[in-house]
Amino acid sequence: MADLKHEVLLRLKGIELISYWEGRLITSQLMEWFGISRQQASADIKHYLHSFNPGALIHSPSVKGYVPVPGFTPALTAGHINEYMGLIAGQGDQPLASVLETHASVASVQLPDRSIRPEVVRELIKACRSRSNLKILYASMSNPQIHERMIAPHTLVYSGFRWHVRAWCYSRNNYRDFLISRIDRTPKACGSSEHGPEEDQLWVEDATITLIPNEQLEDAQKALVERDFGMPDGRLQLRVRKALAHYTLQRYQAAISEVEADRVKEHPLQLLPADRSKLEPYLFTQEGD
Repeated sequence: MADLKHEVLLRLKGIELISYWEGRLITSQLMEWFGISRQQASADIKHYLHSFNPGALIHSPSVKGYVPVPGFTPALTAGHINEYMGLIAGQGDQPLASVLETHASVASVQLPDRSIRPEVVRELIKACRSRSNLKILYASMSNPQIHERMIAPHTLVYSGFRWHVRAWCYSRNNYRDFLISRIDRTPKACGSSEHGPEEDQLWVEDATITLIPNEQLEDAQKALVERDFGMPDGRLQLRVRKALAHYTLQRYQAAISEVEADRVKEHPLQLLPADRSKLEPYLFTQEGD
Protein backbone atom coordinates (compact mmCIF):
# COMPACT_ATOMS: atom_id res chain seq x y z
CA MET A 1 0.00 0.00 0.00
CA ALA A 2 2.92 2.35 0.66
CA ASP A 3 3.81 2.22 -3.04
CA LEU A 4 0.40 3.50 -4.13
CA LYS A 5 0.20 7.11 -5.21
CA HIS A 6 -1.62 9.20 -2.65
CA GLU A 7 -4.49 10.18 -4.97
CA VAL A 8 -5.06 6.56 -6.01
CA LEU A 9 -5.18 5.39 -2.41
CA LEU A 10 -7.61 8.18 -1.57
CA ARG A 11 -9.96 7.05 -4.36
CA LEU A 12 -9.73 3.41 -3.26
CA LYS A 13 -10.60 4.39 0.30
CA GLY A 14 -13.47 6.42 -1.11
CA ILE A 15 -14.78 3.35 -2.91
CA GLU A 16 -14.70 1.43 0.35
CA LEU A 17 -16.33 4.10 2.50
CA ILE A 18 -19.13 4.85 0.03
CA SER A 19 -19.88 1.14 -0.33
CA TYR A 20 -19.77 0.51 3.40
CA TRP A 21 -21.84 3.47 4.58
CA GLU A 22 -24.18 4.12 1.66
CA GLY A 23 -24.66 0.53 0.50
CA ARG A 24 -24.38 1.58 -3.14
CA LEU A 25 -21.44 2.51 -5.36
CA ILE A 26 -21.92 4.05 -8.78
CA THR A 27 -19.22 5.28 -11.14
CA SER A 28 -20.83 8.71 -11.63
CA GLN A 29 -20.38 9.46 -7.91
CA LEU A 30 -16.67 8.68 -8.11
CA MET A 31 -16.40 10.78 -11.26
CA GLU A 32 -18.03 13.77 -9.58
CA TRP A 33 -16.20 13.56 -6.26
CA PHE A 34 -12.72 12.84 -7.60
CA GLY A 35 -12.84 14.54 -11.00
CA ILE A 36 -11.98 11.39 -12.96
CA SER A 37 -13.31 9.78 -16.13
CA ARG A 38 -15.81 6.93 -16.19
CA GLN A 39 -13.06 4.67 -17.50
CA GLN A 40 -10.81 5.58 -14.55
CA ALA A 41 -13.65 5.07 -12.05
CA SER A 42 -14.33 1.59 -13.41
CA ALA A 43 -10.63 0.78 -13.34
CA ASP A 44 -10.38 1.90 -9.70
CA ILE A 45 -13.29 -0.35 -8.70
CA LYS A 46 -11.69 -3.32 -10.43
CA HIS A 47 -8.34 -2.51 -8.78
CA TYR A 48 -9.98 -2.38 -5.34
CA LEU A 49 -11.76 -5.70 -5.86
CA HIS A 50 -8.76 -7.44 -7.39
CA SER A 51 -5.98 -6.25 -5.10
CA PHE A 52 -7.53 -5.35 -1.75
CA ASN A 53 -10.99 -6.80 -1.14
CA PRO A 54 -11.85 -9.62 -3.55
CA GLY A 55 -15.53 -10.49 -3.68
CA ALA A 56 -16.52 -7.59 -1.40
CA LEU A 57 -18.82 -5.96 -3.95
CA ILE A 58 -21.24 -7.35 -6.50
CA HIS A 59 -22.79 -5.58 -9.46
CA SER A 60 -26.51 -4.94 -9.04
CA PRO A 61 -28.54 -4.01 -12.15
CA SER A 62 -31.34 -2.67 -9.93
CA VAL A 63 -29.13 0.14 -8.57
CA LYS A 64 -27.01 0.39 -11.73
CA GLY A 65 -23.90 -0.04 -9.64
CA TYR A 66 -22.25 -2.12 -6.94
CA VAL A 67 -23.53 -3.18 -3.53
CA PRO A 68 -21.56 -4.68 -0.62
CA VAL A 69 -21.96 -8.38 0.04
CA PRO A 70 -23.40 -9.49 3.40
CA GLY A 71 -20.63 -9.34 5.97
CA PHE A 72 -18.67 -6.74 3.99
CA THR A 73 -15.48 -5.90 5.93
CA PRO A 74 -13.38 -2.79 5.18
CA ALA A 75 -9.82 -3.52 4.07
CA LEU A 76 -8.33 -0.03 3.66
CA THR A 77 -10.16 1.90 6.37
CA ALA A 78 -11.25 1.34 9.96
CA GLY A 79 -14.93 1.54 9.01
CA HIS A 80 -15.62 4.58 11.24
CA ILE A 81 -18.43 7.00 10.47
CA ASN A 82 -15.97 9.87 10.94
CA GLU A 83 -13.92 8.62 7.99
CA TYR A 84 -17.04 8.76 5.84
CA MET A 85 -17.81 12.23 7.18
CA GLY A 86 -14.30 13.33 6.28
CA LEU A 87 -14.73 11.98 2.77
CA ILE A 88 -17.93 13.95 2.32
CA ALA A 89 -16.32 17.10 3.69
CA GLY A 90 -13.35 16.67 1.37
CA GLN A 91 -15.48 16.04 -1.74
CA GLY A 92 -12.57 14.72 -3.70
CA ASP A 93 -9.81 16.47 -1.75
CA GLN A 94 -8.08 15.00 1.26
CA PRO A 95 -9.93 15.74 4.51
CA LEU A 96 -8.09 18.16 6.78
CA ALA A 97 -7.67 15.67 9.63
CA SER A 98 -5.98 13.21 7.27
CA VAL A 99 -3.62 15.88 6.00
CA LEU A 100 -2.65 16.88 9.54
CA GLU A 101 -1.96 13.30 10.62
CA THR A 102 0.63 12.87 7.86
CA HIS A 103 2.93 15.30 9.71
CA ALA A 104 4.86 14.00 12.70
CA SER A 105 4.61 17.31 14.57
CA VAL A 106 0.87 17.82 14.15
CA ALA A 107 -2.06 15.77 15.49
CA SER A 108 -5.85 15.93 15.36
CA VAL A 109 -8.53 14.74 17.76
CA GLN A 110 -10.48 11.67 16.67
CA LEU A 111 -14.12 12.03 17.59
CA PRO A 112 -15.96 8.88 18.73
CA ASP A 113 -18.17 7.16 16.20
CA ARG A 114 -20.94 6.74 18.81
CA SER A 115 -21.73 3.20 17.72
CA ILE A 116 -23.07 4.25 14.34
CA ARG A 117 -23.83 1.10 12.35
CA PRO A 118 -23.52 1.02 8.54
CA GLU A 119 -26.72 -1.00 8.03
CA VAL A 120 -28.67 1.79 9.76
CA VAL A 121 -26.98 4.56 7.75
CA ARG A 122 -27.58 2.70 4.49
CA GLU A 123 -31.33 2.47 5.08
CA LEU A 124 -31.51 6.11 6.12
CA ILE A 125 -29.66 7.31 3.02
CA LYS A 126 -31.79 5.07 0.82
CA ALA A 127 -34.98 6.48 2.37
CA CYS A 128 -33.75 10.07 1.95
CA ARG A 129 -33.04 9.45 -1.72
CA SER A 130 -36.31 7.67 -2.47
CA ARG A 131 -38.50 9.73 -0.11
CA SER A 132 -39.61 6.63 1.75
CA ASN A 133 -41.01 6.03 5.22
CA LEU A 134 -39.05 3.97 7.71
CA LYS A 135 -40.07 2.02 10.77
CA ILE A 136 -37.39 2.39 13.42
CA LEU A 137 -36.87 1.15 16.96
CA TYR A 138 -35.79 4.17 18.95
CA ALA A 139 -34.97 5.32 22.46
CA SER A 140 -34.39 8.85 23.79
CA MET A 141 -33.49 10.45 27.10
CA SER A 142 -37.14 11.32 27.77
CA ASN A 143 -38.35 7.90 26.60
CA PRO A 144 -35.45 5.47 27.18
CA GLN A 145 -37.46 2.32 26.51
CA ILE A 146 -36.98 1.11 22.94
CA HIS A 147 -40.19 1.69 21.01
CA GLU A 148 -41.34 1.69 17.39
CA ARG A 149 -41.60 4.94 15.43
CA MET A 150 -42.53 5.78 11.86
CA ILE A 151 -40.42 8.52 10.28
CA ALA A 152 -39.84 10.06 6.86
CA PRO A 153 -36.15 11.07 6.78
CA HIS A 154 -34.85 13.74 4.43
CA THR A 155 -31.27 14.63 5.52
CA LEU A 156 -28.42 13.19 7.57
CA VAL A 157 -26.72 15.87 9.66
CA TYR A 158 -23.36 15.89 11.40
CA SER A 159 -23.36 18.47 14.19
CA GLY A 160 -19.62 18.33 14.79
CA PHE A 161 -20.09 15.88 17.65
CA ARG A 162 -22.98 13.58 16.72
CA TRP A 163 -24.88 12.29 13.71
CA HIS A 164 -28.64 12.63 13.50
CA VAL A 165 -31.28 12.34 10.83
CA ARG A 166 -33.80 15.11 10.20
CA ALA A 167 -37.17 13.48 9.63
CA TRP A 168 -40.93 13.86 9.77
CA CYS A 169 -42.27 12.08 12.84
CA TYR A 170 -45.69 10.51 12.38
CA SER A 171 -46.17 10.22 16.15
CA ARG A 172 -45.61 13.93 16.82
CA ASN A 173 -46.78 15.25 13.44
CA ASN A 174 -43.77 17.50 12.98
CA TYR A 175 -40.11 17.42 11.93
CA ARG A 176 -37.63 16.24 14.54
CA ASP A 177 -34.03 15.12 14.96
CA PHE A 178 -33.30 11.46 15.64
CA LEU A 179 -29.84 10.51 16.87
CA ILE A 180 -28.60 7.70 14.65
CA SER A 181 -26.73 6.04 17.53
CA ARG A 182 -30.07 5.56 19.31
CA ILE A 183 -31.73 3.67 16.47
CA ASP A 184 -31.84 0.00 17.40
CA ARG A 185 -31.65 -2.70 14.71
CA THR A 186 -32.01 -2.10 10.99
CA PRO A 187 -34.82 0.28 9.92
CA LYS A 188 -37.54 -1.15 7.68
CA ALA A 189 -38.86 0.65 4.60
CA CYS A 190 -42.64 0.97 4.53
CA GLY A 191 -43.97 2.89 1.55
CA SER A 192 -43.40 6.29 0.03
CA SER A 193 -43.62 9.57 1.92
CA GLU A 194 -45.11 12.96 1.09
CA HIS A 195 -43.00 14.72 3.72
CA GLY A 196 -39.83 16.12 2.18
CA PRO A 197 -37.38 18.86 3.17
CA GLU A 198 -39.37 21.53 1.31
CA GLU A 199 -42.14 21.25 3.96
CA ASP A 200 -39.71 21.48 6.88
CA GLN A 201 -39.95 25.17 7.76
CA LEU A 202 -37.05 25.16 10.19
CA TRP A 203 -34.94 23.47 7.53
CA VAL A 204 -35.67 25.76 4.59
CA GLU A 205 -35.66 29.02 6.56
CA ASP A 206 -32.40 30.69 7.62
CA ALA A 207 -31.55 32.74 10.69
CA THR A 208 -28.66 35.04 11.56
CA ILE A 209 -26.76 34.17 14.74
CA THR A 210 -24.58 36.88 16.28
CA LEU A 211 -21.79 35.76 18.61
CA ILE A 212 -19.77 38.08 20.84
CA PRO A 213 -17.03 37.57 23.44
CA ASN A 214 -18.46 36.66 26.82
CA GLU A 215 -19.42 39.96 28.42
CA GLN A 216 -17.88 38.89 31.74
CA LEU A 217 -14.39 38.71 30.26
CA GLU A 218 -11.85 41.45 30.85
CA ASP A 219 -11.10 43.75 27.92
CA ALA A 220 -7.76 42.07 27.16
CA GLN A 221 -9.44 38.66 27.21
CA LYS A 222 -12.20 39.88 24.90
CA ALA A 223 -9.53 41.08 22.48
CA LEU A 224 -7.99 37.59 22.48
CA VAL A 225 -11.35 35.97 21.76
CA GLU A 226 -12.01 38.46 18.95
CA ARG A 227 -8.68 37.52 17.40
CA ASP A 228 -9.26 33.77 17.90
CA PHE A 229 -12.58 33.86 16.03
CA GLY A 230 -11.85 36.58 13.49
CA MET A 231 -14.11 39.34 14.88
CA PRO A 232 -12.85 42.67 13.45
CA ASP A 233 -16.01 44.41 14.72
CA GLY A 234 -16.23 42.56 18.00
CA ARG A 235 -18.88 40.15 16.75
CA LEU A 236 -19.27 37.16 14.49
CA GLN A 237 -22.42 36.78 12.39
CA LEU A 238 -23.40 33.37 11.03
CA ARG A 239 -26.19 32.56 8.59
CA VAL A 240 -27.55 29.09 9.36
CA ARG A 241 -30.64 26.94 8.91
CA LYS A 242 -33.01 27.50 11.81
CA ALA A 243 -33.02 23.74 12.46
CA LEU A 244 -29.24 23.87 12.93
CA ALA A 245 -29.02 27.02 15.04
CA HIS A 246 -28.68 25.22 18.36
CA TYR A 247 -26.07 22.80 17.00
CA THR A 248 -24.06 25.73 15.65
CA LEU A 249 -24.01 27.37 19.07
CA GLN A 250 -22.94 24.08 20.62
CA ARG A 251 -20.12 23.76 18.09
CA TYR A 252 -18.82 27.21 19.04
CA GLN A 253 -19.35 26.44 22.74
CA ALA A 254 -21.30 29.67 22.92
CA ALA A 255 -23.36 30.50 26.00
CA ILE A 256 -27.07 30.94 25.31
CA SER A 257 -28.49 31.66 28.74
CA GLU A 258 -27.22 33.94 31.50
CA VAL A 259 -26.48 30.86 33.61
CA GLU A 260 -24.20 29.49 30.88
CA ALA A 261 -22.56 32.89 30.45
CA ASP A 262 -21.60 32.77 34.13
CA ARG A 263 -19.36 29.79 33.30
CA VAL A 264 -16.84 31.96 31.50
CA LYS A 265 -14.10 29.35 31.15
CA GLU A 266 -16.51 26.97 29.42
CA HIS A 267 -18.06 29.65 27.23
CA PRO A 268 -15.66 32.36 26.02
CA LEU A 269 -18.32 33.19 23.41
CA GLN A 270 -21.96 33.98 23.96
CA LEU A 271 -25.03 34.59 21.89
CA LEU A 272 -25.82 38.29 21.59
CA PRO A 273 -28.37 38.82 24.41
CA ALA A 274 -30.71 40.75 22.09
CA ASP A 275 -30.93 37.64 19.86
CA ARG A 276 -32.11 35.26 22.59
CA SER A 277 -35.83 35.98 22.38
CA LYS A 278 -35.69 36.08 18.58
CA LEU A 279 -34.02 32.67 18.32
CA GLU A 280 -35.69 30.94 21.25
CA PRO A 281 -38.59 29.40 19.26
CA TYR A 282 -36.21 27.22 17.26
CA LEU A 283 -33.03 27.11 19.34
CA PHE A 284 -34.01 23.95 21.13
CA THR A 285 -34.99 21.69 18.26
CA GLN A 286 -36.60 18.69 19.90
CA GLU A 287 -35.14 15.26 19.54
CA GLY A 288 -37.67 12.59 18.62
CA ASP A 289 -39.09 11.54 21.99
